[in-house]
Amino acid sequence: MRVLVTDPYYSPESVGPAIWIEQLNLDLVERGHKVTMLTAMPHFPLRVVFEGFKRKLFMRSMENGVRVIRSWVYANGDKSFKPRLLNWGSFTVTSFLAGLFSAPKCDVVYAILWPLPLGVSSAFLAWTRGAKLVVNVQDMYPDIAISLGLLKNPRVVRFFQKMEKWIYRRASKVVVLSEGFKENLLAKGVPEDKIVVIPNWADPDAIQPGPRDNSFREELGVGERFTVLYSGGLTHNSDLEPVVRAAALLRDEPFEFVICGDGYHKQALTDLAKELKLSNLQFKPFQPLEYYPTVLQAADITLVTLNNQSTYASVPSKVYKQMAAGRAILAVTAPGNEVDRMISEAQCGLCVPPGDPEALAEKIRWAAQHRDEVDQMGANARAYLECHHGRKQCVDRIEEVLLEACGKSGRAQISTSRVA
Repeated sequence: MRVLVTDPYYSPESVGPAIWIEQLNLDLVERGHKVTMLTAMPHFPLRVVFEGFKRKLFMRSMENGVRVIRSWVYANGDKSFKPRLLNWGSFTVTSFLAGLFSAPKCDVVYAILWPLPLGVSSAFLAWTRGAKLVVNVQDMYPDIAISLGLLKNPRVVRFFQKMEKWIYRRASKVVVLSEGFKENLLAKGVPEDKIVVIPNWADPDAIQPGPRDNSFREELGVGERFTVLYSGGLTHNSDLEPVVRAAALLRDEPFEFVICGDGYHKQALTDLAKELKLSNLQFKPFQPLEYYPTVLQAADITLVTLNNQSTYASVPSKVYKQMAAGRAILAVTAPGNEVDRMISEAQCGLCVPPGDPEALAEKIRWAAQHRDEVDQMGANARAYLECHHGRKQCVDRIEEVLLEACGKSGRAQISTSRVA
C-alpha cells in the first residue's frame, strides 16, 4: 500500500501530534507499506521554524524509511489566533503545491485534520493521483472555533460548515477519536458506515511507570508535598485558570502545582500567579521527549483540562501518556464527555467540572488523604492503556481502515509484504 500522510506536525518536533504521527509512519513502513509524509517545516510548539529549516520553501528527505516532503509555513512567536490561522492557511497552500509536484503516486491520502482546509487540499491531491481519501478528525472544527467565539461572522461560519460537509462527502472513511465525535458527525448527516472510532494512543514501551523520587522531582524541589502536574499545551481548549486559583486556595497546605508547557495562555497564567503571589506553583517549559516519562512519573496525580466550550469537541492526547506512566488522572471536564466516560470506565482518576477551583481543591485534598486509592487508580490507568489505547492496537486499526479504503478503489494491488 502506498500512503500519503498530510499533517503540519512531524519529527524533529517532539511534542503533541508529531510523536504519534511519526510512530504511525514508522509502523506502517515496518509492515511493508510505502509512506510519504507531507508536512511543514518544523516549528511547533513555539511556532518558530527550527534552525536548519529557516528560509526554505521545500525540502525532501528519507527519514527512517519514510519519504518526507516539507513545505514553507508562516510561523512566528505570536500566539494569538490570527497568526495561527495564517500558520494553518499557509501550510494548506504550500503543502498542496509541494504534494502536487513532489509526492509520488499513492493508493490513499490520509489527512489528519488540525486545519480543516487541509481536508480540501488533501482531497484534490487524492484526485490528482486517483487515490482514495481518508480523513482523521482531531478536533471538531469548525464547532470548537465557534464555541470559543473565534468564529462569529455568520457567513464565515456557514462557509466552514459547508467546507466540513464537502470534505466528509469526498472521504472514503472518516476516523474520529471518540463515540462523542461519531455522534456529532452522524447528526451532520455523515453515513455511519463511513465513520470509524480510533483513538490516539501512547506507546506503553516508551512511557512506563517509574518511581516518583526521580531527577525531575528533585529539580522541582517539592520534597514530600503532594504534587499535581499539568504537562501539555496552554491553548484555547485548556481550562487552567481554575487550577491556578485552586493553588491559591491550597497555598497554606502541603501541595505543589507544576504547569509544564507553552502556548497562547501562558503569559496570562503566569501573570495571575504573580498577582496571587503563589509560592506553590511552578511553570516549566516543554521538556525533551526522552525526558517526558520522567516528568510524568514525578507527579502524585496528573491533570487534564478542558474548558466548557471544548469539552465535547476535543480529546486531549496527553491523557493516554498519563495512563502509560501509571499515574492517576484528575480531569477538569464536563460530565458525560469522552474523557469523563473513559476515566469512569477505567477507574483511573477523578473528575471535576470546568471553572470550579473550590471543587478542584477539594478533590486534590481527597487525593492526598487517599494515596493508596490514588496509586491503584494509576495502576488501573496503565492496565486500561495497555488493553485499549496501546500503539500496536491503534495502528492495527488505522492500517485496516486504509487497506479497506484502497480495496474499494479497485486500483493497484496493495502489497503488505515486509520491506527487505
